Amino acid sequence: MRIPHLVLVALAALAVPAATSLRSARDDPGAAWHEAVRLRAVLEAGAPERGDVLAAVRAELALGRPERARAILLEHGGASASDPGTLPLLAEAAYETDDYEVAGALFSRAAAHVTGADRGALTARAADAYERAGLRDSARFYYQAARRELRPIGGWLALREARVTDDPAQAFGLLREVPPEAAPEAARIRAGLFLAAGDTLRAIESLVTAEATPEAASLAFALGDSTAGRRLAYEALRSSDTSEVRAALEMIEAGLDASAGPEDLIAVAEAHRRLRGRAEAAALARRAGGSPHASARVARLWGDMEVDVGEVRNGIKAYERAAELGGREGALAEYKRARQLSRLGRVSEGSRALLAFAAAHPDHTLAPQAVYLVAERDRRAGRHGTADSLFREVGLRWPTHEYAGRSRLALAARSLARRDSAEAVAWYEEEAAVRGPRRYAARFLLAQVHQGSGDSAAAHELWTALGSEDSLGYYGTMARVQVGMPRPRFEPHPRPVAALAVRVVLERIDLLQAAGMAWEVEAVVRSSVALEDRPAQETLDLAEGLIERGWVSHGIRLGWRAARTLTLNDPRVVRAIFPWPERVLIEREATEYGVDPYLLAALIRQESSFMPDATSRAGARGLMQLMPSTARGVARRLGIEWSDDLLGVRDANLHVGTAHLAALLDGYDQDIVLALAAYNAGGRPVARWRRYPEADDPFRFVERVPYEETQGYLKTVLRNIELYRALHPPDEPAPVDQN
Repeated sequence: MRIPHLVLVALAALAVPAATSLRSARDDPGAAWHEAVRLRAVLEAGAPERGDVLAAVRAELALGRPERARAILLEHGGASASDPGTLPLLAEAAYETDDYEVAGALFSRAAAHVTGADRGALTARAADAYERAGLRDSARFYYQAARRELRPIGGWLALREARVTDDPAQAFGLLREVPPEAAPEAARIRAGLFLAAGDTLRAIESLVTAEATPEAASLAFALGDSTAGRRLAYEALRSSDTSEVRAALEMIEAGLDASAGPEDLIAVAEAHRRLRGRAEAAALARRAGGSPHASARVARLWGDMEVDVGEVRNGIKAYERAAELGGREGALAEYKRARQLSRLGRVSEGSRALLAFAAAHPDHTLAPQAVYLVAERDRRAGRHGTADSLFREVGLRWPTHEYAGRSRLALAARSLARRDSAEAVAWYEEEAAVRGPRRYAARFLLAQVHQGSGDSAAAHELWTALGSEDSLGYYGTMARVQVGMPRPRFEPHPRPVAALAVRVVLERIDLLQAAGMAWEVEAVVRSSVALEDRPAQETLDLAEGLIERGWVSHGIRLGWRAARTLTLNDPRVVRAIFPWPERVLIEREATEYGVDPYLLAALIRQESSFMPDATSRAGARGLMQLMPSTARGVARRLGIEWSDDLLGVRDANLHVGTAHLAALLDGYDQDIVLALAAYNAGGRPVARWRRYPEADDPFRFVERVPYEETQGYLKTVLRNIELYRALHPPDEPAPVDQN
């Protein structure tokens, strides 16, 4: 059987991940940007020492600037291909500029000058470069050599060797050696082998097994099986990988015709919506919802997508259609219709619709929120009697719901506005008594009422109890501040010897990282974190090891998992959940700009969990989640050379972000709460909020902030500051690594 050329090309492309992905797996010195800036001045001064030249090259490579690195080597006479010290750097520069054949030769020469794991890592890099250059025999030779030096990751190297092996029997034998985490990639390679042998059915089955559903669909289409191709492509639309969704969309839309049913149309619309193609999504949803066979779910999604593009009237019509069809989707559509009526200025009608929804569906999770929203509208309009009645209804009908807690606090605030502290106390005490979701807030505010009425003893007692009970929460933390209680004490501990199973995992990660095998590192990390039945102490061992290696968010996740067994009273658990990587960098920037380093650490923990590649939906990037425009403005003010790619560089992002935070603190007379509010929400809303009568009291001001996201942000960062002071005191000795 002759295999279509397009199919072979597609499978060949599958075999080698994109070269740019490898950079994330290499060492990225935290201070690379500072080093590059400093050493550029040293080089420009003339006659630099060889160590400075090599350090400058390493910094430029870490910043993803191979051309600059190569230029430095050439300009300063350090680019000799016979110099063992420059060989790896020349190889890296060649690799990063896609000069793979040269890179392979240089990596292999560099490997000849070292031994052991270093030799194996450079040999693996040579093999990878040769594979990308299309020199399969050379790649196979060096993968075999690397396997001899790097036995702990031999299975991963066997997988790569199988990709460049022409003998199918040998390739199948190599694939039997791969670790379980590599099973999806191994299945892709098997698919190529089956396809080359003419066994198309097993080729497609292997791709499906590998969860490479778009590739399986593409293969089915290429082989003329459009039925299987469409089925697999629609399955791929549900993938968590947006690149797979995009590939599936291209295949489906190539054959999408007027006869497509509403479920197919809405599936395609949802995919466009995930990819932020809102206009395309709305157009397809309109077609789906207009079908007489559309379900309540389709009609509700049609409404959502109309609202996404600002077509509120069309959205309301769609919601009405869904509501007529009934069921849970119909009920949800009723709620959404009621919410959207206000956007058209039909506020009274919207309020009536929300109350009707709650009456018709009292067990729906959104019912208490619906009544609460109407109460809030009445409160803002000055109809306090009606608002208070609705707030009471929420508390009575859904006593333990989040919005019941909000309602009681709103009633207490209204009582205080009338100077009826006794009634406010009653509301706060009711929330505490039912152990509602806002009980800690209620107890804190109750203490404030007692303090304001002169009963300092009652306030002190409440705050003291709250500070002990909610030791890691915002209200417990603020209660301790109020009464001057000492912070929780977390005894320093030596780093224990990690369990053998964890040491094996960490060794594999280190070797794969050294060999530049990026997606393999990610696969090992993901599979290790996914293992739920690991003993709690081993879980902590792995958390600490991952945090140390830059996989901070994964380490934090494991810390929370360990807390299920060991609780938050264990110092190791809390330190894993609230780590402080890059502490030296953070403290240096804090000192330069006169910012509290604990404030900086607390903010970064909330913004990015110390992940330099974090990106928000709004486009904020890096450790301190800076918008590109903000970073450019700050860099311009500081007079530093800047480009947006530096947002993903630890020390560059930190430098500009700290300068931005310092400017906010200066602008708000060092008021941390206002500066943090502006950091999160911007200066314009903060200018309005400063006019609140509560603005002089940071505790009351935070409670008054109307943006729910910003209020939560303030509470978290303020709590984090105190927690970081307790966990990481200034004189804390560095952990002793006994691994």
